[in-house]
Amino acid sequence: MLGTLALAVALLLTACGGNQSSNATLVMASSGPWTQWQWNPWTTVFPGAAGGFIYLPLAVQDWPNLTSFTPMLASSWSVQGDKLLVKLQPNARWQNGQPVTSTDLIDTLYLYGADGAPVWADIASVSAAGQKEVALTLRKGVPMVLLENNLFNGIIPFPSSVWGKYVTPSLKADVIAYNNLAATDPNAAASSAANQGLAAVFQKVAKVAPSTPIGDGPYKLAGITTQEVRLIKWDGYYDAKSITIPQISFLGLAQPDVNAQLLSGRADFSSGWLYMPPTIVQRWNHTQDAHLLSVPGTFQAQVIFNDTQYPFTDTTVRQALAYAFPLQKMNQLAWGNISPHAVYPQIPDGLTPKVADQFLTQSQLSSLNTYSYDPSKADQLLTSAGFQKKNGEWYMPNGKQLTLALSIDAAWTDQVAALKVAASTLSSIGIQSTLTTVEDATYVQDLHSGNFQVATYCCAGGSPDPLTDFAASPMGSLENYTTYGNNKGQHGIGFGPTADVPGLGTVNVPETLDAEANGVGPGSQMKDLTWDWAKFVNQQVPYLQYTNFANQIAYSTSNFDWPKTSNQTWVNINSGNYAVILEQENGSLHPK
Repeated sequence: MLGTLALAVALLLTACGGNQSSNATLVMASSGPWTQWQWNPWTTVFPGAAGGFIYLPLAVQDWPNLTSFTPMLASSWSVQGDKLLVKLQPNARWQNGQPVTSTDLIDTLYLYGADGAPVWADIASVSAAGQKEVALTLRKGVPMVLLENNLFNGIIPFPSSVWGKYVTPSLKADVIAYNNLAATDPNAAASSAANQGLAAVFQKVAKVAPSTPIGDGPYKLAGITTQEVRLIKWDGYYDAKSITIPQISFLGLAQPDVNAQLLSGRADFSSGWLYMPPTIVQRWNHTQDAHLLSVPGTFQAQVIFNDTQYPFTDTTVRQALAYAFPLQKMNQLAWGNISPHAVYPQIPDGLTPKVADQFLTQSQLSSLNTYSYDPSKADQLLTSAGFQKKNGEWYMPNGKQLTLALSIDAAWTDQVAALKVAASTLSSIGIQSTLTTVEDATYVQDLHSGNFQVATYCCAGGSPDPLTDFAASPMGSLENYTTYGNNKGQHGIGFGPTADVPGLGTVNVPETLDAEANGVGPGSQMKDLTWDWAKFVNQQVPYLQYTNFANQIAYSTSNFDWPKTSNQTWVNINSGNYAVILEQENGSLHPK
């Protein structure tokens, strides 16, 4: 039904001249349909993808550069001592005509603070330095670049005229008190009166239901259904003269319908979580005016072991299984070889290739295990761990047969195909394996509670900060011995938590990673720590990185001139919506 309705919308646009230069409607097709929506940024039904044209971030990261950003709502920023001074675009206005001011950003920061935004781990306070300038005071010991990353990547300002009423003196005091305590004792902060006060305010904020968005971006809302967001150019935008596309039809579809819209010529563009199966890639590559980019390594997926269960407590067994998983075959059969959606990791080191290349030397990388599929090495390692192979089947030292129960989220349809290949291959070499798909909400809870044997985890990685990547990996506190939040006390994958890390000695792995991610900036220390953790992940195999996902970008030049595929914007601005805005502003995207 969804695909039929979306198709009808697109046909109507085309019939009305939607893709012709006279009307110049850019039709975007995006996977992930929304069955309901709410113009409240602090709810789970906020249509954030389309909202990227309505609300501007302060800046966007020039991925994968950790220290470079492209300004958007912030015209510039500078460092003065322990303060980051952020200047807003002087002519920026909200779509109700009011100017965008420092009050909007400050109120937004406090509301994000009530929601646990990482930026508050970096700052001690925030204040106005003028009508269009905000000063953020750095918390002692935190590198400025970490603040810049959490601010520009995590904060989108919203109008104080809508949300300022909830930013009371008591809310401000609770945000400061909670984060001051969390900096030294996360457990105490979680049970504090300040946290209870923040939760009470946030419950009120989450119930607010604005009838329409009041944005500050180049487009404003013209209409919305469960299949389409219609956007029209807003002439009050501070750089409206550069916006050459007057209308955008943003279609939210199931993935097969996204592919159908592109192949039929009804959609001009799709980016983000675009997944074209190999057969569709072949068709797209033979379609007139069609282009497909695959920006590699934006995030990754891992095979995780329940390390509280034998035999996964044994490092040698985890290494043997790393050689037994046919990573290249899994990736090729599930995602193809031509402009693929995912690429197997030639060196499973816990990092995406673009990030690894910036922090690790070729000599370091060449010294690590590739874990290329090698049943003979798997056999040798299992044998050294006391396992025996009888009649083609592997048995553990206790005499019981070695069997693997693989599980995966049923919603990850492309990854299901990869895991089917894994289960079949493992069984063929004597490690009898079964694959079970699990409903999404149950699956997430199973990972936290440790109710699995071997599972898949998606998705982590892709930050330009390698220590943040390691902290967000399955061995970090999000999925491993969680010490705070809703999953406090659950062991997750159950790795360690204490282990001997090269260069660091015996440490608590999740706690150490959290501290390093929140306290180490670019430089020799970050490079040294990156190498320590890359060796650890590669040699101890707390999890097995099995694919590096790519950001597929499909576009047609039938109706619009786009930047050439060699244009760095496609790589650096790792968001399709922001790229569309910035490419118009630099003159490289416009109707024919």
